[in-house]
Amino acid sequence: MAIEELKKEELEQVAGGKELGQSRLSGWVTVAGLEKGYLALRTAPYYDSKNEILGSESYNGYTLLITGGYAWGADGRQYVWVYNPRTGMSGYTNASFLRAQA
Repeated sequence: MAIEELKKEELEQVAGGKELGQSRLSGWVTVAGLEKGYLALRTAPYYDSKNEILGSESYNGYTLLITGGYAWGADGRQYVWVYNPRTGMSGYTNASFLRAQA
């Protein structure tokens, strides 16, 4: 099976619900689709330079582990809680750039 983009319905199915407080996700995903730069881990589920976790950069091809819930950010994007084994750090990241592994 090819690597596929995680869709809202797939996240909800894995999580067993739609509410962040009740949702738990798990599984390995690959960072893909970045045209430039890196995918940051964040302390909160929205884009802001102040909530970026320094040293947490993930690039295309990196494998991350989804370990927590998901949330819709104020910016309209979906964020999931992940662990990056390369950096040993966890945080929210933009789910638009994550692909499920086969």
